[in-house]
Amino acid sequence: MDTATPQFDITPLLRPGQVEAMQDQVRIAEAKLTNPAILDKGEARKQLIRARKSLESQTPRPPASAEEEGRMVARERELRAELLEGICSQEEMRKAPPGAVDKNMAWDKRNKRKMLEWKNLRLRLMPGEREAANFERYRPVASTLSMDNAVIQGKQFYLPPGDVGVAVVFSDDELAKLRQIKPALADAVGAMSNEQRAVVKELIDAVPMDKSKKPSQSFRERIGVDA
Repeated sequence: MDTATPQFDITPLLRPGQVEAMQDQVRIAEAKLTNPAILDKGEARKQLIRARKSLESQTPRPPASAEEEGRMVARERELRAELLEGICSQEEMRKAPPGAVDKNMAWDKRNKRKMLEWKNLRLRLMPGEREAANFERYRPVASTLSMDNAVIQGKQFYLPPGDVGVAVVFSDDELAKLRQIKPALADAVGAMSNEQRAVVKELIDAVPMDKSKKPSQSFRERIGVDA
């Protein structure tokens, strides 16, 4: 269990959306005090006091000085590095291989106070950013555990390197149109890369069906062929 003494407060602070919701509660409580239909003004006043107190105590405050900001930034980085030690990866959380549940429970127990401190620091250093306290952006992707017998097996796909994929082919009508536009370009199709052929196929419809029409310079540059 994490017994280290936090350097900064770990009392949970409000997220940006929660701050807005609490501000709405304050406005509603204030309106009740001036609403003649509300007879129990004493209870309305108590609600207003509670709402204001919660808003005041739980709203993240920015650093009071440059010195404090420097300490907060350094502490946030330190905590982030410590929290990443032994954390379950995205794949482990998603597929739950043998050992992942125990690994995650042990990590949670060991890092609860550190996580609270880290989230508070992020909320204070990045006011208004809704994902500031979301640690998931730092969770590693690949697993260090065996995926054999995982609860959710998933599938592995291995793709060959290079410019491969679905071959780009031309219909007879497309080749006929291209030949009318520029015979030499049509003759060069067979020597083009798959990427170049895709560009030609994308652009060919934009060229008018006119024998006298020459491919533009930008067209020739995009396909990388001297047309």
